[in-house]
Amino acid sequence: MSYFRTGHDESPLVTAATCDHPEEVADGVVIERRRVFWLSAAGVAALLVGRSPRAQDPVSRSRPRRTGTLDYPAFLEELYPLAKRLVDSKGEDEEAYLMTVAAAMTRISDPKSPLREAMKAFRKRQPHQGERFPLAAMTIKLKPGKGFSHHDHLDYNGVIMGVGGEARVRNYDFVGTPPEVDSGKAFLVRETRDDLILPGRISTLGRNRDNVHDLIAGKDGAQVLDVFTFFSKRAGSRYLELDDKPRDAERRVYEASWRQRRRRRG
Repeated sequence: MSYFRTGHDESPLVTAATCDHPEEVADGVVIERRRVFWLSAAGVAALLVGRSPRAQDPVSRSRPRRTGTLDYPAFLEELYPLAKRLVDSKGEDEEAYLMTVAAAMTRISDPKSPLREAMKAFRKRQPHQGERFPLAAMTIKLKPGKGFSHHDHLDYNGVIMGVGGEARVRNYDFVGTPPEVDSGKAFLVRETRDDLILPGRISTLGRNRDNVHDLIAGKDGAQVLDVFTFFSKRAGSRYLELDDKPRDAERRVYEASWRQRRRRRG
């Protein structure tokens, strides 16, 4: 139950929850205790109109709002400084960055349109310095049942958005540190996701999260939009062979080995 204390003064306005202890809402499911929070009358008024008190700050008001649709040049212009900042920070706030990329991708006005020339022209306009251009975007068409078998993303991350047809994407984490590619040693990976990518749906992977995946189109083929952010010159993909049957079915752990030797860049 909530109540509001009001008056002619600026007394704090309180919202109080009656549940002051952990509550079991289903068999074996417990939610944490709700907390009491206090807001001034001004704070509540701001919430009622969809704004926080901080939104009244002139500095906050001056920040550009990222709304509306984007063509590919505008999309690349928006992401490029964010990609440079992420690489320079050695990956600080990588998950927030990936969500920002995904949000921008959903604003592209025509994601099926050609992208190669826009990406090429954009790179020429940038006075890039460093080991590798940090950002790459491409559209990929996959024939029915075709795609990319299991591979990792060494020192780069990625976001995939479906734009046509459908594709299956399965992601994996390394269990421990994998051996060198030329070692010939087996290692373990754990399946973390198994997604169906339809138009408008997103799949992301970080440098240390869901970094291995495969991507296979459905019976009618697929078209996807890929955005990659590279952290070093060595960034690239290494292909894996996975056993068909899991070593640990409950945890979805598979034995794997490096495929000798195919390397995909970008």
